[in-house]
Amino acid sequence: MVRIAALDDETCWIETLREITQEFFEQREDDKYEFFGYTSTEKFLFDMEERREYDIVLLDMEMNGTDGLKIGRKVRLGHPEATIIYVTNYVDYAVQAYEVNAFRYIPKCMLKEKLPEAYTLLVEKLKTREKKFFSIHNNDKMMKIPEDSIYYVQKEKKYVNVVYVDKEERKEKVRMTLAEAYDRLTKQDFLYIDRSCIVNIMHIMALENRKGKLRNGIYLDISQPQYANVRRQISDYWSNRG
Repeated sequence: MVRIAALDDETCWIETLREITQEFFEQREDDKYEFFGYTSTEKFLFDMEERREYDIVLLDMEMNGTDGLKIGRKVRLGHPEATIIYVTNYVDYAVQAYEVNAFRYIPKCMLKEKLPEAYTLLVEKLKTREKKFFSIHNNDKMMKIPEDSIYYVQKEKKYVNVVYVDKEERKEKVRMTLAEAYDRLTKQDFLYIDRSCIVNIMHIMALENRKGKLRNGIYLDISQPQYANVRRQISDYWSNRG
């Protein structure tokens, strides 16, 4: 099931996006979808904050009272795995769209041609994406934490602290070594920034003065021996996402 959200302050464009989406999926009997159309930014953000999960988010760039880039930043913060496509009449914003790692930037005059092309690529990609979990067995507690919600894992003596988000930031203290934690994680998505800390690459938003700025706003020190490797792995990760 592909879940698609569209935000535009003009109802006519929401209906156009809905029709193009419906026509696309009607030709693909094995692929199911849900379409959520919004003309209210507040309603869209409320649903997103309530953890409604979207696979694809279609955003206009300019709307009354806000702009699509600000909304895109909030989508990227709350749903880092969602794919953002900008659909707009304002071609001057094309370069800025890539600040939030947008997958496509489609002028509205080309929607009927270009949106199905984007859907074709994304639907196939989504089929191969499997939700991955980090399992914790901690005294009387057993739980699974989605890997994409984990910010970082940090060593503390004989324990590790798993810092993640579930509506709000949380921390679980687990008795294991950092190496054991790393072995349980998907290695291409996580990296050592020093001997005591592993970080989820998707949550690294910037590198500044040998520190990594994470999506939750905190900065973590990167050891000098690891710095060049961290830069390379982040570059490789984002260039391979498409």
